[in-house]
Amino acid sequence: MTVSPSPRPVPTLRERSAASFHAVLATALTAGLEQALEAGDHQKAIGFINRGFAEGSPQLGCKLLCRATEVIGSARTWTVQLAPLSQRGRRSTV
Repeated sequence: MTVSPSPRPVPTLRERSAASFHAVLATALTAGLEQALEAGDHQKAIGFINRGFAEGSPQLGCKLLCRATEVIGSARTWTVQLAPLSQRGRRSTV
């Protein structure tokens, strides 16, 4: 007798939309960060990192911050702003 694996729950439309949004957001922020780093525009790079934390996830923000540190080096001081938990999920109009 074999036991069949339990079926995985099918993601809801909301879950699929959220995953799709976050994938597109990550791609856009990563591309923007790379362009800003290439141009040496650290203020713009910090803006992309902040958006990663505020509009994406802590993991995305950390990934962007780590990438910036790889390119610029750890000697650069990076000041990023974490969104308060009460504002997570709100969209920026900037």
